[in-house]
This record gives sequence, structure tokens and C-alpha cells, in this order.
Amino acid sequence: MGLNSLRIRLAGAAPAPVFVVCGLGGRERVVDLYAEPGLQVYSTPRHAGVLLVVGRLTRGLVAPALQAHDQMASPRLVVRWTAADGDDPGDHGDVFPNAVVAHGSAAEVAAAVAAAHRELLAGDRPPSAALLADIEPAPWQGVGPYGTGGTGMTGGVPFGRPMAARAADRDDLELDQLKLRLGPLLPSLPSGLVLDVALQGDVVQSAAVGDNPYRLYAGDPVPAAPAPGLFERACHQPVRIAELERARARHHLRWAAGLARLVGLEALGVRLTTLSARLAASEESAQAERLLTRIGRSRWVAGTFAGGDLDDAGLAGLGPVARAAGSEEDARTHDPAYRALGFEPVLGEGGDTPGRVRQRLAEAVQALRLATAAGDATTTVSGVVEGPRGRLGRGAPPPSAALVDLVAGVVEGLEWGDAVAAIASLDLDVEEAARHPQMAMP
Repeated sequence: MGLNSLRIRLAGAAPAPVFVVCGLGGRERVVDLYAEPGLQVYSTPRHAGVLLVVGRLTRGLVAPALQAHDQMASPRLVVRWTAADGDDPGDHGDVFPNAVVAHGSAAEVAAAVAAAHRELLAGDRPPSAALLADIEPAPWQGVGPYGTGGTGMTGGVPFGRPMAARAADRDDLELDQLKLRLGPLLPSLPSGLVLDVALQGDVVQSAAVGDNPYRLYAGDPVPAAPAPGLFERACHQPVRIAELERARARHHLRWAAGLARLVGLEALGVRLTTLSARLAASEESAQAERLLTRIGRSRWVAGTFAGGDLDDAGLAGLGPVARAAGSEEDARTHDPAYRALGFEPVLGEGGDTPGRVRQRLAEAVQALRLATAAGDATTTVSGVVEGPRGRLGRGAPPPSAALVDLVAGVVEGLEWGDAVAAIASLDLDVEEAARHPQMAMP
């Protein structure tokens, strides 16, 4: 066996290196990918060989997806994870005409990705060619005093790359400040979040949320309305409390899994994701409760996260975020079925990032205990339901629409690592925020 054949064989036996683009309807499916042993999900396309597009691409995601594709080294390929019957025709996924199409469960898609990647390495599948023109990211030739795009010792875009310029910091000192646009495919941020930041060192001096790439424009193909989720159904019809609370615990477990991955605890993330799929079994539910309690009491939370303070002003309807800041608001307190179970809201002791992390862990434990105690009891229909992120109601904006507005204020003044954790503690769903009527574009 030649050296090249051995190299191909060894590479084919390893997990397929994947970078994920999360389109419409792909958020929950992406979470399942991290627990698949046949895939290695990378935080940069430069380390990947497979671009995995999950769900439907919107107009705002096309350019970032193409850039991610061309940043991958050749040989590379694209796999589109569609719904079982394929995505609605006319979406913007046709920018990858030679993509491999896969559907099914995360395990089935992971197997399809691994097989396609092995074929690519063996030369049995043609690689995907570059899709963008090879041009400079910013004009620089002949620009500035030296013709390199810079403005002097600092500032400008020398050779097309942004350079820090002098600016006052929060202590009125003149320091280098670098302005960057981050997202919408930066894995350390919620999928779809675009953040314009000014950094001095690793401190966020200012921040602003950019356009939501999940919003639909006039003339865009309108996807079929998703089936109402369990919490949405509970606004209109009685739902078993045990089922509702297990869904709440599952949501918080999957959120905690993402937080664990964010700080490099990959094994813990896989364990939490796996447990989230098995909460119907009493043994798995008890294991999840013990694990969440242990995490909440550990030094990991207090020692890893800092800052991100919020008081309870302006947090109405924002569920765990509001309760972590001391608000007693919880729609379940008005439901006679919950009151019969002795329900009382879990209240936090601090509205900062560690407080919000502990709050969600505690509410997950509470949800598991409620599910065990509820028996066959059902909710009382009132048109308002306490969802995992906050209050849901008929015709009301989803909680994420308000949570996105908190991002800029919660990160300013924090070091970048603490800023990323503060955003994660808000549990944003940027796609959900795009469904707010005010986000519709002409």
C-alpha cells in the first residue's frame, strides 16, 4: 500500500470534519449533530472538509454560506440536510447545485456525510469548486499614504484587512480599537446573530446587533408554517403537565449542552444531549436531575462566568432571565393545576451570567420534579403559557424578540470570553426573533 493510499484510508476512518450552516428550521437538528461520533464539528471552515447546510437557506445566509464554503481547503464537498420530503422548492439552497442531499435522523445524516467524505478522499466523488470570485475583501491598492490601504501607523485596511485605530476607552485613555463584524455563522455566538463590536484588547467597548439573516423579504419563497410546538398548543388546548415539563427540562438540558461545548467540556455536552432525548424514562430523568444539581452547585459556574448584569427592569415576560434577576413573574402561578402541585417560581439571587446559568439549571431540575409529581394532570387553558424562554401568548411577540435587544447592553464593558458567555446565558433563538411581525421586510 502506497503512502498516499494509507493516508486516504486513515483519513477516511476518522470522523468527518464538518462546518455547519444552520438555515431555517435547522436549530434543533444541529444540536443533535454534536453527539454523533462519526462527525467532528469544527468552529471554523478552514479545518473542515464538509459544509453541512441544515435547513433552508435565506437570502441573508447565502453570502456567509458561500464564504464559508470557499474558506475550506480542497477537496471539499457540500451536504444539505433537508426535511424528509425535501425543502420547499425555490429556497436559496440552489447556490450549491452539486450538493449531496441527505435526510432523516442525525445518525442517518452523519452516516451519509461520513460516506460522502470517504468517497471524496478516495477520488470517487468530484470536489466542490470555488464559488466566489477571487477578489480582495476590501480595496487597498493605491489607498492611503503608502498605497497599502492603511491610514498611517494605525487604522485603515492595509492589504484589505482591518487594522485597529486609536480611540478613547472607558477610562478616557487613547488605545487601539478594532471594529469587527462577527457572525452570522460564528459558532461561539447563537446561530444567525450578527454583532458589530469595537474591541480594545479583548474588552468590548461598544456593540450593536446587525440585521437578522433569518428574516424574509418580499419575493422570497415563504416556507410552510411549522407545526405548533407543545408550548404553543398549550395556549389553545389542555396539555399534560408531565409532558410540558419534560419538554421544558429537555430544552434546558440542550441549552446546557451548548454552554458546556462553549467552554470546551465536549464530553459533558454529549452527555447532556444524550440525556435530553431519554427523559421519558424515570432512570434517565433521575440521572439528569442529579447531574444538573451537581453542575449548579459546582465551582465551574462561579469560576468560569462573570459579569453580564441585568436588573429586573424591562425584563417582563422573559422567564428565566427575569427570574434570575429576582422577578417573581411566571405564568404557571396563575394555573390552578400547577398550584395544586404546590408550584412556586424558582427565584435567582443575581441577574448576572452565573445567576442565569444557575437559574436555568435549577428550573430544569424543578421541571423534572414537576413531571414526576403531575401524573395525568393537565394545564388550564388561559391563552398564556410559560415557555422555556418566557411568556408565550396568542399573537404576542416571542421572547427572543426582546432577548435580542438585551445583547448589546449585556456585553459592553466585558472581556470577550465573558461577553460570549453572557450572550449564551440569554438563550437566544435568532430565527424565532425573525418571526416577530416588526421584523418583516418590504
